Amino acid sequence: MLRRCVTLWVFAVLAVIGVACGSSPTATLSPGLPSPGPPNPVLSSPRPLGDPQEADALRELAFAYWEAFNAYDADKTLGYLEEEYRQQRDEEIRGEIGSIKLFGIKLGVSEETPPSIVSNDEREMYLTMKEPLGKRRIRMAFREVKGEWKIIFAEESK
Repeated sequence: MLRRCVTLWVFAVLAVIGVACGSSPTATLSPGLPSPGPPNPVLSSPRPLGDPQEADALRELAFAYWEAFNAYDADKTLGYLEEEYRQQRDEEIRGEIGSIKLFGIKLGVSEETPPSIVSNDEREMYLTMKEPLGKRRIRMAFREVKGEWKIIFAEESK
């Protein structure tokens, strides 16, 4: 009986991780984020960053976010997010961290694609996340806010 309960809890936690990574069909790209002035054109396809320091800063931000997530530190995790995206995801992220902490789960992340330019003010990169039931592809998007890069999107991508 105890084994069944534990099994059900593990599946529930994995479902929460799926939601954490945006596997919900209603997940959208950074809804409600303010547009600074006229919208910047989105490139037909992302192009590589020419600035290695910027690429390193984005990598550092991405991995620090997941490190804080794996340390079960919701406040630190949320601190890496752009303000509106943080407000949108706050409760959800706190719940996800609580669930993985309950079972001592650690998510493994590795770079799949290097940071690239999406538009004049947006960058992105893809990570591979290893979790107990397999792998997921995570898209992370970034925007510079007051001279500091912030995460504006971090969810599962197909």
